[in-house]
Parts: sequence; C-alpha cells; structure tokens
Amino acid sequence: MLVDHCALNQELPPGPICGLSARDLGAALARGELAPQDVLDSFLSRASAVQERINPFTFILADYARERTEESSRRIRSGEARPLEGIPFAVKELTAHEGQPHTLGSVFLRDNIATSSDPTVTALLEAGAIPFARTNTPEFGCATVTDNLLFGETLNPWHRSFSTAGSSGGAAAALATFSTPLAQGTDSAGSLRMPSAACGIVGMKPSHGVVPVAAPDYLETVGHNGPMARDVHDLELMFRVIARTDPTQLAGRAPLDPDPDRQLSGLKVALICSIPGLQTDHDVESNLRRSAKLVSDAGAQVVEMEFPWTWEQIFAAVKLNFGAVYMPLARRLRDVGAELSDLTHGFIADVEPVTRDYGFTVDARRQSADLHRVLGSIFSEFDLILMPTLQMAAPVAGDHFIDHGPLVNGVESADRWIVAFTVPFNLTSSCPAITLPNGLSRDGLPTAAQLIARPYRDWDLIRWAAAVETMHNSIGQSVLHI
Repeated sequence: MLVDHCALNQELPPGPICGLSARDLGAALARGELAPQDVLDSFLSRASAVQERINPFTFILADYARERTEESSRRIRSGEARPLEGIPFAVKELTAHEGQPHTLGSVFLRDNIATSSDPTVTALLEAGAIPFARTNTPEFGCATVTDNLLFGETLNPWHRSFSTAGSSGGAAAALATFSTPLAQGTDSAGSLRMPSAACGIVGMKPSHGVVPVAAPDYLETVGHNGPMARDVHDLELMFRVIARTDPTQLAGRAPLDPDPDRQLSGLKVALICSIPGLQTDHDVESNLRRSAKLVSDAGAQVVEMEFPWTWEQIFAAVKLNFGAVYMPLARRLRDVGAELSDLTHGFIADVEPVTRDYGFTVDARRQSADLHRVLGSIFSEFDLILMPTLQMAAPVAGDHFIDHGPLVNGVESADRWIVAFTVPFNLTSSCPAITLPNGLSRDGLPTAAQLIARPYRDWDLIRWAAAVETMHNSIGQSVLHI
C-alpha cells in the first residue's frame, strides 16, 4: 500500500487497529475480535494526533459516535449486524448530516446545523457505519486548495510544504494518515479525485445518478457523491452501500451489470498524457506510462492519443456551467456583505463576467454537448481512457493561485483551477472515473492515474481499477521509474 510510505505515517505509525483496511475491520468486528467502542476510540485518538499536525478535520463527533457504537454493539451481539457495522467513516463539511454542524467551510455559516441528511450519509448510517468526524474543504467547495477562513488549511501528509488539493482535501488527508477507514467526498470538477491523487489514496466519481445527491442538487449533473478509501477493495465495499436510487427524487439509475468477458485482456485503452495548452509534470507522465505498460502487458491494446479539446475550450465551458450552478449563492453572499475567502472572491471574479448575458446557460449546454460528442467518439472505439488526475503530483501549500497558476516543469500553468484533467468528466457526467496511486515523484509525493469508462460501466471500472492496482502493488508501486 502506497500510503505506508507517507511521511506522517512514518513519523506517527497508525497502530494495529487504525492500520487495518475497512474490510478487515468489518470482519474482525463481525467475529467479535474487536469491539466497536475500541475501534472508535482508536480512530478518535488517531484523528486527534493527526489533526494537530495537518488539520484534516473540522469537527470530531465523539459523543455522537459513541452512542452509535453502542447500537452497533447490540446488533453484533444479537446477530443483526449490517454490512458496515461498527466501521467509522468521515463526512465532508459540504455534506449535510442531520443535527450536526454544516458550515460549508464558511464564516457566514459558522453556526449552521443541518436539518436533514444527505442520501449518502443516510445509506452509510443504515449500513451500520459510524460517522465520527467531519472533514475540511474550501469555502463552498469553490476551490482546488483545501483552505478557508473558518478552519484553516489542510496540509499534505506526505510533505507539509504541499497542499492536498481540493475540495475533498480533508477527507483525502484523513484516509492517507489512517485517521479514518472510509470517507465520503463530493466531486463537481474533480473535488474528490484531485485530493485522492495528491494524497496517494483512491477516489471515485460515479456515473451521474448512481449515487444519490441531496435535493435539489441532484437536478444538476456536474455534482456527484463518491466513495474514498485507501484501496480499490475498500472503495468497492463503500460503493456497494451508497450506490442506490432514491425513490423520493424520481431520478437516478443503477450502474450496468459487470461484463464477465471484459477483463483487461482484450480492452482497447486510450492513453492521454496531456491536454493541448498545458504541460504534464515529467514524473506524473513517466508513472502514467508505466501504468499503461502494465495494462498493455495484461493484454489490453493501448493507443496513445491527444485530448480532443484544448485547455481554453475546457475552461470556457467550466465557467459557463459553474456560472449556472454555483454562482448564484456566491454572488448573493457577496452582495449582502458576507465575509468570504479570497478563493470565493476569485471564483466570482472568474465566472461572473460570463453570466451577464442571459443566454449563457444556452451556451453552457451547447459547449457541454460538443464535449459529449468528442468524448463519445472516443468511447465508440475505446473501452477505457487512461490519463493523469493532476498535472503535477501536488500544488504547493499556502498558495491560493488567485492570479497565477502552479509551476509544472518549472513553467507556470494556465490552469489556475487545476481541474483540466478531471472536470471534462463532470461536464460529461455519465462517465465513471477512478483515480488510484501509481508511484512517487522525485519530491516523494504520490502520483496518480485516472481511469474513465463508458457511461454507467461503474462495476467494470472498479474491477479494472482493482486489476491495475494489483499489478502496481506486485511490482512495488512506490518506486519511481524515470
């Protein structure tokens, strides 16, 4: 497992309970070898120690979680254990959990308490999992750096001079440091895939509608709830619970059944190493090519190609789409004089100009449709796309990239939002995408490969990602090949 090499874990070893996978925790709890209270106490202690060092959490819900573990203990004793009985998990600060704080990382909402629960939280509760902490995010999730005025910045556990990216940066850092076995994330532009990549863990953006999103947000196609874990098997464990339709929404659909005949052998894979107008870090590209070789050695046909859109086209479409989805709240709060972070003001400054024409929503649909067309052309020929998750291993800490981009190969990137490799699959939201670690950079930071499948092939994608992960583990994926 790559996170074993994480600097913070070397400094602060996770111990015998926190070091277990979610599936091994579940098995030990079901057999009575571990008690839910002891598991929770171990993660509460671990979370407290990690919080002092890198700040992944916004709230620790110790009393509430202890009440839930008592219920889990009773169910285990009576033989009524549920699929995730007694396994702790963390919830992102953007995500509602009834009766718990729901600040969205904003000073303006610092006293807000959720009056209902997000469908993913409800599904995990019904499966017996224990929500014990909430994880940090930029204000309203409107940035790819996990920092806000209310809780401060979350630092990368591999190297505290670097960022976790965002916006699910707290969740990714908590997983990477064994501070939680499972975490819920959200993804509207890569918000769970990017921090998963920067922290060396696994994250999945499901096909739209496969994992319910709270009303009325489920009506917008760019936003997703998704599972985050340290490996693909734990991610699958969580996905099985949260992937379900919500009858109250008259929306959503189940992923297609896995195709038993579609193993890696025989797949046709499009390898995309960069996007026109942007550079890819040399180490990220080198490790991606190593991933591609493993897939090829497994019998897949790998064909290298260029991404069909330029960065300028992607960014134009993003601004139009996000102007419709996220701009109203941000602008309303600005106009009433709310104290907002520079990240939120930067988002407004970028997006507001395109919303002044009443036809911008039509333009947003037109550009998204064009992206659907060109990606649809790729998937008419290929089963899978393999590409980076981030241009670089991780952006530096302490920089919000308001008026400049991060350095990539010593050159300032045009992509200040750091979303170019992930957001196309939010604009074309029916394609599932998984990011998984595939090596280390020269700075000792994890790099990642992103796998994207045809619409609603979520189960096939999980199986293929597990096969790629196994191949990396078998050769020692922490070794950098340059």
